[in-house]
Amino acid sequence: MSLMTRSSMTKSRSRSMSSLPGNEKTGNNSRLFAIGDLHLSFSNLIDKPMDVFGAAWHDHTARLEAAWREDVAPGDTVIVLGDISWALKTEDAMPDLEWIHALPGRKILLRGNHDLWWHGITNLNTLWPGEMIFLQNNCVMLDRPAAARATVASVDIGIAEGVPSLPAGEGSSCIAVCGSRGWGLPGLEDYGKDDEKILARELIRIRMSFEAATLAGADAIVCALHFPPAIGPAFESSFTELIESWPTPVTQVVYGHLHTPSAFRKGLQGEHGSVRYSLASADYLGFKPLRIL
Repeated sequence: MSLMTRSSMTKSRSRSMSSLPGNEKTGNNSRLFAIGDLHLSFSNLIDKPMDVFGAAWHDHTARLEAAWREDVAPGDTVIVLGDISWALKTEDAMPDLEWIHALPGRKILLRGNHDLWWHGITNLNTLWPGEMIFLQNNCVMLDRPAAARATVASVDIGIAEGVPSLPAGEGSSCIAVCGSRGWGLPGLEDYGKDDEKILARELIRIRMSFEAATLAGADAIVCALHFPPAIGPAFESSFTELIESWPTPVTQVVYGHLHTPSAFRKGLQGEHGSVRYSLASADYLGFKPLRIL
C-alpha cells in the first residue's frame, strides 16, 4: 500500500459517529484549539487498546469525537500535539489520519515520540493540502483582522518557508503556529548522551520554526510541542530560555506527553514571564480540545 493510498481498513469500534456533520459555525467565529496524545489504532493490523491504561481511557475515541464535533467548527483550526497513531508505517497510520481528517476544522499536526510512522514530511503534506498540515522546521501562519484579534476571526492557513505566505496587510494581526516534538530534559531518569543530541536537534528545529515565523512577518507566535518545555520544581530549561527570549513575542506554549495526575503536576502551566503555558494531553483535558485563541 503506497503513502498516497487513503486506506479503507478500519476498525468498527469507536467509529459510529464518523458520519455526523460538524457544528455549522461561520468563519467569522473561527478559533484555535489544541489537543495531544490521541493514541489512535484504527488499522486492523494494530492492536493497542488504550483502556489497558485505566478507566480514563475507556472508549476514548468516541468521547473525543463527540467533544470535537460539539466544540470545533469547520472554519476552526486544531493543533494535534503528537502521539497521534500507534502505527509503525505511514500506510498503517492512514486510517487514523483519515479519522482525524474527517473531524471538523483544519489540523496542524506535530510528531510525538510514539509517531514512528512519521516519515517524508513532503509526502505527508501532499495528502490533504491546506486541510492537514504536518509541521516540521517551518511554521503555519494564521492571518486574522485586527478588529477580531480577541476572538480569532477569519483564519486562513498557509505554510511559511522563509518567505511570507500570508502577508498581514494593513490592519491585520498575523499569528504563527510554530513548534516541534521537543524532548526529555536533563535530570530525568535514564537521561544520557543520546538524549543530549536529540534535545540539541530539537532546539534547532524550534529555532528554525521561529525564524520562519519572523521572516514571514508574524506579530506573535503560538509554540506547540509534544514534550513539556520544562518540568518542576525549577520550571526552566533551554526550551523556555529560547521561547521567552525570542524577538517575535511567543504568547502561548501548548504541549502534551504527560499522563496520570502525578505527571500532570510536573508540567509548567500558567503565566511564566510573558508566556502562558498549557498542558493539552487528551486524558488531562478529558478528551475535549482546549481552546487557546
